[in-house]
Amino acid sequence: MYIPAAVVCCGLGILIRLANGSGKMTYQILRQAIPVNDLKGLGECLENEEIENPIVVVRGTVGSTSTVDKSDLGVFIEERAKLDIEVTDASGSVVPESKTKFVTRKEVPWYLDDGTARVYVCNYRLAEGFYDTLKQYFSREPFSTYLKTFDSDGKEKLMLTDDVDCWKRQQVLEIGTYLTVVGTAVRDKDGAPTISAYRFFNGHIELDDFVNDLELGLETGGNLSLYLIALSAVLVALNILRT
Repeated sequence: MYIPAAVVCCGLGILIRLANGSGKMTYQILRQAIPVNDLKGLGECLENEEIENPIVVVRGTVGSTSTVDKSDLGVFIEERAKLDIEVTDASGSVVPESKTKFVTRKEVPWYLDDGTARVYVCNYRLAEGFYDTLKQYFSREPFSTYLKTFDSDGKEKLMLTDDVDCWKRQQVLEIGTYLTVVGTAVRDKDGAPTISAYRFFNGHIELDDFVNDLELGLETGGNLSLYLIALSAVLVALNILRT
């Protein structure tokens, strides 16, 4: 009984420690971010030769000179479709299944605007928190709209139910969204200041408060992982004594 419990405690302790390692990297990057009071001052930050590729925190409203096709406000739109179906498995049995497929992604260049300057944002799609800033829209569409998307690969036969639900989900970054962005300040090919995004936040965020909370969580997680690993060692010792 002691050994299984020891394995569980040790495993949890290691998982928490690994998660803390990733969190520490985020903490270190955010801790060194330089607050830029207004976007106009980003150029001055880049002119400081003592700081190479400075990590900064900036704020502003999303803007663009254009939008994605057939969109009034979207500068980034990612679309997925969800279909509730029945499929026949290898044994010939009919089983219900829900399928979600990526459909398309469209985007146009966009910038942050705080009234003093406009600064374009790049490398944003893989930045942490980006998808949390997107608005979601759902609509019901005819199955024929996504027939090719859900086309069978030959391994299974699709059987549509009488009440097929085919839902479209769009995730949209809209013009007018206010964001706090942490990223590396760089210059584009024309020499204009640009942000290579690392972390996104919805609205106005005081980064110091977020970093302090993150530090507290890392400290708690570190202590918990040590406790669990130590407990696993105690359980192993008890098992040895019993035998």
